[in-house]
Amino acid sequence: MPIKTTVRKIALIESKAVQTHVFSRKYSPRLGLPILSGLLRKEGFEVELFFQELQPLDFDHLMTFDMVGISALTSTVKEAYRVGAILKGKGQTVVMGGPHASAKADEALEHCDYIVRGEGEASFLELLNAINQNAPLANVPGISYRENGQIFHNNSSTTKVDMKELPGNDFSACKVYSNPKDHPGGIMFSRGCPYDCNFCSVTTTFGRKYRYKATQQIIEELRPFSGRAVGFIDDNFAANPKKTKELLKAMLEQKVIPSRYSCQIRVNAAGDEELLDLMRLTGCRVANVGLESVNPETLKNYHKGQTYEQIVSAIKAFQKYGIGLHGMFVLGSDVDTPDTIKETVNFAIDIGIDTIQLCALTPFPGTAVHDQMLAEGRILHTNWEMYDGLHVAVRPKLMTPYELQTGIVREMKRFYSIKHSFNIDLQKRWRFWSRLVGWYLVKKWDEENAEYYEYLKTVS
Repeated sequence: MPIKTTVRKIALIESKAVQTHVFSRKYSPRLGLPILSGLLRKEGFEVELFFQELQPLDFDHLMTFDMVGISALTSTVKEAYRVGAILKGKGQTVVMGGPHASAKADEALEHCDYIVRGEGEASFLELLNAINQNAPLANVPGISYRENGQIFHNNSSTTKVDMKELPGNDFSACKVYSNPKDHPGGIMFSRGCPYDCNFCSVTTTFGRKYRYKATQQIIEELRPFSGRAVGFIDDNFAANPKKTKELLKAMLEQKVIPSRYSCQIRVNAAGDEELLDLMRLTGCRVANVGLESVNPETLKNYHKGQTYEQIVSAIKAFQKYGIGLHGMFVLGSDVDTPDTIKETVNFAIDIGIDTIQLCALTPFPGTAVHDQMLAEGRILHTNWEMYDGLHVAVRPKLMTPYELQTGIVREMKRFYSIKHSFNIDLQKRWRFWSRLVGWYLVKKWDEENAEYYEYLKTVS
């Protein structure tokens, strides 16, 4: 166990990805640590934020803190483990959180002292209080730790974080964002998801029940970004259309409107024309929509709860209201074939989707797909940095891993080809530049992964 028994000064680190991935176009810090920073500072703790994608880590400086917290996704956890091991080796107290550590706590404890599973706000504060009061760790919900050589996983809290009690994003604790004008425009309106998509890890962290901030809370968080671009990072921005419309109406009434914004949304929201009109009026430029597949059997296989017909109807509705569409597809289900990949891009081009993201079905720890693939012996490896949505990490049923990988890259190249990029509506010049960036990233990824292609040939 760590030697330190009093914690007042805390460093919070978001670990970085080590290679090109689907979000390499523009780095946008996740909001978990900025929210946690605001909460801790409100409670009197001294906090400094570090986003490793933007700033190199100074380990001597990190040793001046009483504790270091590291947050990571599956694709960035290898770097988190490296940083954690270095700090632990120097005698620092290290805490880890995020969806991967939540699902793989035993593994993560090899590189840190404590794991905060699921939502970090409540459990992390309780952990700090227990340490500072020398109280038993057994009473702290949602944490994992090692004591006297034995690993303990405390039960998760039965009470979810009340969104209305959370502060806004506190980027001021990060020196990179010392100028408020540089603060990223990420806004979180809600948490949770009641749907049962078998490849998604959202519920591992946030659970299945929707929770919301108050409308006026979000209005105040939006005020500094009036006239600037923002992104609503909710997993489903319109999970409750009534609440979303209430927010959008308040934005109009109080004239708190960004220059543009993006959001993530399900296809069923497109059936609400009042909602789409409000999104248009408040500056929604792009809706990121989990279309997932144009294969009806795949949609059933994923437990997606939507049909091909609903997808087509939703795309046409977004187009009617002038809202750009970024279509996200997941390929490699048990009923997908190499032809499915080509058919997906044919569909995207023919119906006029602005930009797309073709992902390989990935067995993220904590998901039903992971459990299924593990039980069937179809997981190729646990090189976590490759669990980024682009690298094939499973053995599909109706094609080889190599066929899935080359098919995804080939069809992404076709969609983002220079010829296709110039075929645009002049009212959507942003789409032209987005497609050029997409073309560059796919080309770069292809060049960087020559060895991975060779590896896939050996397991095909």
